[in-house]
Amino acid sequence: MNVLQNLVELYNHLPQDSTYRNVCGGILSHMEEAAAGTIYDLAELTSASRTTIWRMLQKMGYRNFSDFHFELKQAVKQYPFYNRLILPKYFKNASDAKERLLSQMDYAKRMMEEQVDAAEMEEAAKELLLADKVVFYSHYKLNGLLSLQQNLAMSGKETGYYGLFPEMIADSRNLTEDSIVILGIIEHAETMDLERVFQNCSGRGASIWGIFMANSRYRNYVDRELLNNEEGTVAAGILAAETYFILLSEIYRMYGIENK
Repeated sequence: MNVLQNLVELYNHLPQDSTYRNVCGGILSHMEEAAAGTIYDLAELTSASRTTIWRMLQKMGYRNFSDFHFELKQAVKQYPFYNRLILPKYFKNASDAKERLLSQMDYAKRMMEEQVDAAEMEEAAKELLLADKVVFYSHYKLNGLLSLQQNLAMSGKETGYYGLFPEMIADSRNLTEDSIVILGIIEHAETMDLERVFQNCSGRGASIWGIFMANSRYRNYVDRELLNNEEGTVAAGILAAETYFILLSEIYRMYGIENK
């Protein structure tokens, strides 16, 4: 995940009275000032001590302030391209945006038709049924993944959904050869390095399932590739991923809950 997604994930993860949550909120609300400032400036900007800021960065998985600050500066500089499912060059008004999104829905439908095989989905559902633990490492809270996680829990599986790097590291140390890790990775130049997470998963013998990994630096770790989106946009990819996991959740429910 990139630094902005990391900040938002931690912000949503913490209770409202948390000092760290207030620091995250202060940075997100004043990103340009935070990107241009020192740790002293961030302390003043967020009404927090330097120690509090440093501890918060550790919670996010950064080894020092310089790494965090570099990523923040890069993210702010490139912000026009972040958090966009439809790039501005493709639309000038709401009608254009609607047509562009509908075209991406069509592409997502073709992805599902061409890449998803019913028999393979049944095989995947049965593998999930045999796993002792199924966890999700993704900063995107896809409804399809949340539905699948609920059905896993309802069938007695140990499960978890982790979006922060330290959480992924900690959980990956407790995997077994009968565990399955499902990863949703979208990489940017300044994305946090997840090599240690993949090494832990692989070292513990867990099965790694990845979505949209065709051009990923981590592809050699993946045991099962779920979908590829080599030519589509982010919008098409997210729409297809939602559909894929909703379908997998329904098939798993059929085998794991209703037909026990």
